[in-house]
Amino acid sequence: MSADICLILEGTYPFVRGGVSSWVHRIATCLEELTFHIVHISPRPGFYEKGRVYTPPKNVVGIDEVFLHDYAMNEGLETRDSGNKVDRFRDLLDDLRGGRVGSFAPFVQALQEGLPGVDAFDLLQTRDSWRVLVDAYRSEARHESFLNFFWTWRYTYLPVLNLLAAEVPEAGAYHAISTGYAGALAAAAKIRTGRPMLLTEHGIYAKERRIEINRAEWIADWESGEVVAERNAPFFRRFWRRHFGMLSRICYEHSDQILTLFGGNRSAQIADGAPPGRIDIVPNGVDLARFADAAKLHDERAADAPFTTAFVGRVTPIKDVLTYVYAMRVVVDRLPDARGRILGPCEEDPDYANEVRSLVTSLGLSDNVTIEGSVDVVAESPHVDVLVLTSVSEGQPLIILEGGAVGIPIVSTRVGSCDELLNGRTVEDKRIGVGGLLTAIASPGETASAILRLHDDPEMRRRLGKALQRRVHSFHDERDMIRAYRLLYERYLSASAVA
Repeated sequence: MSADICLILEGTYPFVRGGVSSWVHRIATCLEELTFHIVHISPRPGFYEKGRVYTPPKNVVGIDEVFLHDYAMNEGLETRDSGNKVDRFRDLLDDLRGGRVGSFAPFVQALQEGLPGVDAFDLLQTRDSWRVLVDAYRSEARHESFLNFFWTWRYTYLPVLNLLAAEVPEAGAYHAISTGYAGALAAAAKIRTGRPMLLTEHGIYAKERRIEINRAEWIADWESGEVVAERNAPFFRRFWRRHFGMLSRICYEHSDQILTLFGGNRSAQIADGAPPGRIDIVPNGVDLARFADAAKLHDERAADAPFTTAFVGRVTPIKDVLTYVYAMRVVVDRLPDARGRILGPCEEDPDYANEVRSLVTSLGLSDNVTIEGSVDVVAESPHVDVLVLTSVSEGQPLIILEGGAVGIPIVSTRVGSCDELLNGRTVEDKRIGVGGLLTAIASPGETASAILRLHDDPEMRRRLGKALQRRVHSFHDERDMIRAYRLLYERYLSASAVA
């Protein structure tokens, strides 16, 4: 069945909870007059052990998965004649390595045709393909470890092959909710079908991958978990950053319309190669009616209730939950009865979640800090005095808007749109007042000081919460966001029908 819109996603809805997933669910649910088909890009089969954590609305007519790391490799090399296929693959890799900046011709051709008849064996386990790899090593990494180069090569380009082999369902328009692999697959859909392609970026994909790459020191095999390549050499960091940067540029180049959440994101997109004339800003919004009762309960919160802070979000390195735990150690030293709650899914990065649990224990915070997993944010928000974000990268955090809808003040790192959400963007917006306190990235001391400042001044806490509530009601009503996307879809579906 052909859908109106094919949403192409990576590592999110309907398998992972979080701000982007909530956004996707609300778009599909509220635009009930349209049909959606979801294509989700996953690392490998069975990666999301719990399966779907959202029940999509009835107008989602299909859900397909594309697996980046799903392939069978034979032992050793063979002499199968793959000459022309390997030559095409060499040209394709020149594109991804920036050899034809601004052209992308071989990669675009591969997106269009899907490299028919080509498999991982042809391109990574024949003698012809081995010569391509060795030539690349000699030309750009001869002073680096060949073993590291081999594994970096394999883990970079096998997912590209799976992406090129993936089929996309028929739809009136294709909408990627990030660049990267999702954006490249959406570009392939546009090239193959001639239908429009839209892109919405919440966080800047290439920037977030750069942050992760700078923090990472290894590549682990998907099956065994064994470390197969060290990534501490500057060359390999550059290799991965370049790869994701090129995927983003390909996505930007083929998008008919690029949507983002605030001006800072727009500037970052332009710096990464997005055409300025195609970018529009549509801020996030929340369903204000959904939080109305919670706001009343929060207003009635007992003055003698235990002082409670909460981190709400995915327990992943980019959210830097460790900084929140360290900050709570400082807070509890001053306020022995203070509570800290970590509310959000832990499944995306189990190793990191275990690191957070271990830190809570080692700092002696087990009686004060709880790790509770996914919760009903509406139900829990009346019991929170201060929401804390410690992320190293954000777009426009949904939790700030949800906290604001309830009237909860925020302590947040100065990332993404957090400054304008808390302090205002326009002159009119700034008149509303300050809605929270900003801190430096990875600063437990600043985070703790801001939390304690709000504890010590209940009137400030109330004033900041009310200012943020007014800002959310004035500028972040979900109905405005839904209306903008309804008009956008109508425009491009009409153009698609005419074409």
